[in-house]
Amino acid sequence: MSELRRLLAALGALALAVLTPRLPRQTECDAVLARALATLKPQLDAAGASVHGGSLPTVRADPRQLERVFRVLIGNAVRHCGEEPPIIHVSARPAGREWLFAVRDNGVGIDPEDHFAVFNPLDGARELPAARMIVVLHGGRMWVESARGQGATFHFTLPATRGSGVGM
Repeated sequence: MSELRRLLAALGALALAVLTPRLPRQTECDAVLARALATLKPQLDAAGASVHGGSLPTVRADPRQLERVFRVLIGNAVRHCGEEPPIIHVSARPAGREWLFAVRDNGVGIDPEDHFAVFNPLDGARELPAARMIVVLHGGRMWVESARGQGATFHFTLPATRGSGVGM
């Protein structure tokens, strides 16, 4: 029965990501990340986690949904931290006509053959499929690069807008 509950919860999170109305506007990602970190503060403190990063861009996105993406990716890093306290690095750089974001951690890593499964609610993933769907609905992509024991880097892209400093 717990397997059925887990599947229903994962599908519910995915449906919520799809059905929640998006209200895109110019969104300062630094402010969105700060709100996500404030929400995650109890978990970050309990794990002894540190989060670092550079300046993030302004993008056209729904700030509540973008905050959810950051919360999911950073929360995932905390949950899969291994023996060492989590060290999480959040960054973004221009890449053609989009911004390429990265959330990198020093956790347990993911076997390359499991990279697809972490985004598949039918394979047990819950929040990552919803975060990926949010990014896709904003015109971007999400993927992971990782190997077992070497941490993980979750990448996602968002389209650049005029004035964001990327080839527009």
